[in-house]
Amino acid sequence: MELQYRGIPYQQSTNNQVKTVESRITAKFLGKTYILRRSYLISSSQLGLCKYRGVSY
Repeated sequence: MELQYRGIPYQQSTNNQVKTVESRITAKFLGKTYILRRSYLISSSQLGLCKYRGVSY
C-alpha cells in the first residue's frame, strides 16, 4: 500500500511499534466488549535518549 501525505508518497516505518500488555480493564463500545491494553514500560537506555550540553532529549 502506498502512503501519501499532502501528495508526497512515503514508506511506512516498521520500527515505531509500541509493545503492549493486557490489563484487567474492560470497555464496551457499540455493544462489543474489549480488553484494554497498556504500553509496556521500556527503560530509558532502550529509548536511545541523547544528551546535548547536559540536557536529555
